[in-house]
Amino acid sequence: MNKTVALALAAGLLGGMLTRYIAPPSAYAQNQAPQTAPMEIRAQSFILVDQADHTVGTFSVSPGPLGPFGRPIFPRIVLRDFNGREIWSAGGSALQPLTIK
Repeated sequence: MNKTVALALAAGLLGGMLTRYIAPPSAYAQNQAPQTAPMEIRAQSFILVDQADHTVGTFSVSPGPLGPFGRPIFPRIVLRDFNGREIWSAGGSALQPLTIK
């Protein structure tokens, strides 16, 4: 029994030493650059979905009436449900002009 234990120990040590010199070198993963948060996110709208990937709502900008240079005067932020009905809005003007030339 002592010979078997000694032989097993010697074989383990010899195998460990041989793998150190015969086996190919270990591969190591590259260091990744530190992840930084983006400074800004740009989108014309965000579509909100549930767990089943069904559209629940859309968060977007609704242009107001156009001014003299063709740009909206009072744009609003709007949240619409899946049918397109307005649920919530912010910004814009409470007073809507009758005509803009």
